[in-house]
Amino acid sequence: MFEKPFYNFLYSLFLVLITAAFCSYFNQVGMQNFYTQIKVSEWTPPDIYFSVVWCVLYILMVFAFDFVLNSDKKQFIKPAANIFTLNMFLQVLWCFTFFYAAQFLAGFTVLIILDIVTFIMIYMFYQIHKLAGLIIIPYFLWLLFATFLNWVIVDLNGTIFIIN
Repeated sequence: MFEKPFYNFLYSLFLVLITAAFCSYFNQVGMQNFYTQIKVSEWTPPDIYFSVVWCVLYILMVFAFDFVLNSDKKQFIKPAANIFTLNMFLQVLWCFTFFYAAQFLAGFTVLIILDIVTFIMIYMFYQIHKLAGLIIIPYFLWLLFATFLNWVIVDLNGTIFIIN
């Protein structure tokens, strides 16, 4: 991407931070407007865990993407950067759909797509830089868990929550 590794790191950091900022905003809106009123899975961890886990996952994503951007396999960087950017967009879209718009089934659908894109991203990252692919796996596992939790919410509450 950039010739200087530090700029690649800053770019990686910027993409992840902007994603985290949007996701955090949409999450807060949902938490304030409806989330405490819906039925959730008994497997849903306490709210504080989500902040801690996402913080760790975002840090891992910054480093994974930075490893990819600084790889010697130049011909593979642009497709990997595109899939990473798509992944970040889908993550924001899920937070918007689920937390901001309270569209549970649509959110579930976005999560399924995000799961598939993340699986592809892991494969691509692993081909470019093995550690980059490996450190995305916890993110993928967390997304699968989120997909399960999202489905339980659809099952318990219906596809849409009408905000009063």
